[in-house]
This record gives sequence, C-alpha cells and structure tokens, in this order.
Amino acid sequence: MNAHAPEIDGIPDFPNCEAQWAPVYLEPVVESGERITIGVVAAAGGEVAGALTITDKAIQCLYGDASVGMKTTMELALKKAMHYAKGGFIKGFSSGIHGVILGEAREGIGYDLEDIISQGADLCSSLSHIHADESRSVHDRSSYWKRVQKAMERVDKTLMPHFNRMVDVTIRGSGISLQCDYFSSRIAVNVCSISPNYRLGSLFETATAKVFRLEQLKSHDAMIAHDHRAAMMLVVPYDSTVEIAKPSAKKSYNERILMLQDMAEKKDFDLVIVHSAFDGAKEIQRLERSAA
Repeated sequence: MNAHAPEIDGIPDFPNCEAQWAPVYLEPVVESGERITIGVVAAAGGEVAGALTITDKAIQCLYGDASVGMKTTMELALKKAMHYAKGGFIKGFSSGIHGVILGEAREGIGYDLEDIISQGADLCSSLSHIHADESRSVHDRSSYWKRVQKAMERVDKTLMPHFNRMVDVTIRGSGISLQCDYFSSRIAVNVCSISPNYRLGSLFETATAKVFRLEQLKSHDAMIAHDHRAAMMLVVPYDSTVEIAKPSAKKSYNERILMLQDMAEKKDFDLVIVHSAFDGAKEIQRLERSAA
C-alpha cells in the first residue's frame, strides 16, 4: 500500500454549512416515555430539509399490517417538523399528532443540509442502518460507486463521466471488457462499503472481488499504457460506530480491514479509507490532481 501525504490542492474544503438540526421522536405507546427516532430535520438561512431515519422494512417489522398507516403518520410528522424548523426551532412545537415529539435543536456543520441530516441520523437513530441495504438495491454495496458519483456533482462535475466504465483488456488472446467503478486516463478506482454488521462476510467478499478486478486491469493492457494509479476505496463507519459493535463483530471487522490492507500493499495499490460518499468524491478528485 502506498502511503502518501495529501497535496495542498487536494486537501478537502472545510465544511461551510452551519445549521440547526433536531431529531423527530415517536412514542409508539403515547405517554409511555419509550421513544424511537423516526426522522431528522435541519434548517439554515431560510432553507429547510428533512428525512425519515427508519426504513420501510423496519417499519414493516415493527408494525406489521399497520405499517402503511404508521409510515403515513411519520411522513406527516416529518412535514410538520420541517415547517416548524423553518421558523427557527422556537420552543413550543406541537405536531398535532399524539406521540410525536421534536428533540432539542443542536448546532451542526457540514457540506450541506443533507450532510448535516446524515450526521444527525448517525448520532441519534439506531434504526437508520437497520435494513438499510435491503431498502436500496440488493446490489447496493457493490454499487456504492453510484453514491460517490452523485456526490461528485457537488465536487467536480467534469469527473462524473468516468464512473462505471467498461475497460477493454486482452486475456489469453481474447478481448473482454471489465467493469471499473471509476476509470479515467490517470487513475482506476473500485469502491466498496464495509461495516461490522451481519453482512460483514458478504461485504468482504465483494471488496476482495473488486481488488482482484483491479489486479486484472493492472496485469493486462488496460492500465499499462497510461501509467495508471490503482486504488481500492473502502467506505467505513466512524470509529465511534465501530466501538459500539459487539466485540466479536468488531474483532472480525478489524481483521478483515487488515486483510484488505495487506492485499492492497502486496499488489502495490493505494487503499483509500473514507467515511462517506462525499468524502470518496473528494478523495477521487485529490487522486486525479496528484496524478496529473
């Protein structure tokens, strides 16, 4: 693995969006004191945004036949909370829905309101990651590049066409095309997310497969002529999230990260570790600049 210090031009811009955000709670049994976080709202400079932090499948598991009605209630609660947040989080919020409570507003800083909402969900919603993979495509973890590509809209739109490229190579005299998550005239990057949860084994297999595909691109003629840099990008949770995982899950997760680091080092790849799709987009931009 190549160790490298970032160039000045490649240092990510400091987040410049300051906003207030607050969790939206629901008491499934009104006045019981038991609460779940169903959403997060954020507001700054007259702009407001919000998102539910509980997936459809989690709602189905919790409420069964009543799940459709519960989701409608949650969406209405979020809409009312967003309207309230736009007015500045003044105390005295009343949703008009029994059991819906707005948490205390907090100060946040990020790249935009969506980024701050994502941070809020990570901080206060344990349900935000349950069934998160299933709520997207079943192939989402191997297609995480789509989220990085979307984030690239905010970073450098000129790099967006380089995502999901089919690269022609010749193997044993036969021409085939290999998919690469990001392939330009300078760098080749595959992207995968990995977390210490019940899908750790399959996520690790996906990551190793992507390392192997980079090796195929490097070993054959796709990258030689252009002197490409190859990098494997891992999107991982923050340390605070890893620390609260079960000891066995945390141990297995750390071991697999070490194995991927070893694989990358032996193949002379950069192993790039980031915590979000936006961070991934910024890192690809930095790699492009340093390879120029």
